[in-house]
Formats: sequence, structure tokens, C-alpha cells
Amino acid sequence: MANSELLNTSYKLPPDVLQAIQSTLVSNPTGEGVKRAKFMLRNGVVTYQVLKRLKNFFDTFNPNAQNQAQFNLAGGELMRSFVERTLNANRDAVRRTTTTKREAMPRMNEAEAKKKEKITKNACAIIVDKDNKILLLKRADEKDTWMPNKWALVGGGVEKNETPLQAVEREIKEETGLEIKKFVSSFNLQRNSSNSIEYMFVCRFNGDPTEINLNQENTRYGWFDTGEMEFLDTVPHLLEYITIAFKSYE
Repeated sequence: MANSELLNTSYKLPPDVLQAIQSTLVSNPTGEGVKRAKFMLRNGVVTYQVLKRLKNFFDTFNPNAQNQAQFNLAGGELMRSFVERTLNANRDAVRRTTTTKREAMPRMNEAEAKKKEKITKNACAIIVDKDNKILLLKRADEKDTWMPNKWALVGGGVEKNETPLQAVEREIKEETGLEIKKFVSSFNLQRNSSNSIEYMFVCRFNGDPTEINLNQENTRYGWFDTGEMEFLDTVPHLLEYITIAFKSYE
């Protein structure tokens, strides 16, 4: 099992965790953490991405500075224990699988190694509406679709003889029907373990948010703030990239 495969995994929440959340919600029906609590009760399952966010919440929670009800709305000690057990089990499975694959992997010749090192380029748009919400598209459930059924930014690969700017303008037109030529900022990044470069472009859209015309690559669209995105099944690193994009405005 690889880390990318874990992103598609859902985990059923234990009954005692759900009961603990429900009990806290009865006495704390409003406030921070309620939206997440209702989401978990309604679905009864969480994705690997949500597990990672919960772990970060529990690791950074300060009982002296934060409301204890927020901790309990997240499932409290029962949820903390479930998150740790589940993530530890997944790490062990990934470690064993990676070791097995490494031992079984044949040595590449020089030509294969060079092909493996080839860098791919992607261009994505962070499109923000007048309510400061960001446009996401839900990927189609097709065999050859990258990250099927997950929510993602508008974008795709940079084609041969095409600049990243030309690519993002083309992808916006193809995937949404919008024609956007002006971008307020841009940046690019490459993860240490990745063979791809991501070119990110930020732009404003002040038109009608229902004007989106999807192509066959996507099935739905929506305008979301980052808080709402935490409850969506998104492609890897989406919130991280959005956070980087808007740090320059802080």
C-alpha cells in the first residue's frame, strides 16, 4: 500500500467515538468545532486526509488556551487514540509494502533512469470570487482520470511548446468555459520527492458564479472557503498550495 493509495481510503468511526461526539454536541450546539462534529456524525467515516488533520489538531491542542469543548467535539481521547492507532497501522503497512517493492524492483538501465527523471509540468488556477471563495471541480469517475471523484483546482499538464501561462489560460477555458487573462499573482513549487513542477496562478472572478460550463473531465463544481474544503475529499496538497498562495496577503 502506497501513500497515494491511502488518500482514497475511508475509515469507519467506532461507535464509542461517535457517541462521545454526540454527547458533547448536545451540550455544545454552537461554536468552533461544531461543523466538524456534525460532519463526522452524519457520515460515520473519515478519509485519510481528515485523519491527518485530526492528528494535527490533537498534537497542537492546548487545554490551557483552547476550549475543552472543542477537543471533545473532535472525539476527545477516544478519537485521539483511534487516530493514532489507525495512522500507525497505515505507516507499518506502507513501510512493509515499500520494502517489499524495493527488494523486488529490477535495476533500471541508464535509458530507463533518464526517462524516470523526466520532469512533468502542471499549471493550476486558484480562482477567487467576490465572496473570497475558491472554485473547485470534482473529477470525473473515469478509468484514466487522474484522482477520480476528488475535488481539485482548475488545471492540468503543460503541453509541448506551451508556456505555463498559456497552459493555465487554456485549462480554464476548457474546464470551466471562462476566459481569464489577468492574474494577480503566480508562483511555482516542486516537492522533494516529486518529478513534477506545479505552476500556480491566482486570479479574481467577479462574474456570475453559476456561469461555469464543465467539460467531460469533471462532474461538479463549487465555490468553497478553506474551512469548507476540510470536509471535502480533495486531491493531495490542495489546502497547502492555497495557503502558500495567500500568505503574501497576510
